Amino acid sequence: MRRACAAIRRGWQSGRRRSSAVRPSRAAPEEDEYLVTDPRPIVDPQGSRPTNVGDVVASVILLIAGGFGFALLAVLSALLAMVSDGCGPVSVCNFDLMGVGYVIALAGPPLAYLAATVWTIIRLTRRQRSWWIPIVGSAGGGAVWGVGYAMLVASIGR
Repeated sequence: MRRACAAIRRGWQSGRRRSSAVRPSRAAPEEDEYLVTDPRPIVDPQGSRPTNVGDVVASVILLIAGGFGFALLAVLSALLAMVSDGCGPVSVCNFDLMGVGYVIALAGPPLAYLAATVWTIIRLTRRQRSWWIPIVGSAGGGAVWGVGYAMLVASIGR
């Protein structure tokens, strides 16, 4: 390090032009080790990737469409409570299975939408492709709703 500092001082004294990143040391000799001698710019070691604008736009549009879809499933899930109207004194219904199916159909799709939204945001901040995550989240939410609906239908005993 001292050799590099001495070479810089010699260049400075002879009138040669230096890099803007290298400054002469006016401090005590023990602080010469903090002198910047590399004029190259600091680069991100991971090598930042450029943002794909199309991916961001597609992800946001799909998340908004997924929000409307899951709102529709929430209304349909609320109407699933009427499945128990078919149960009467003559028919045998499994109310435990009906309750579990109703909770799955009601709470499953919003949880899938929330997970897809969080995962999409994480991948967008890491600049990774994320347009497909809302589609997978919608399919997963629909599948969870279908399982809950199937449990409700199975609980009626017909």
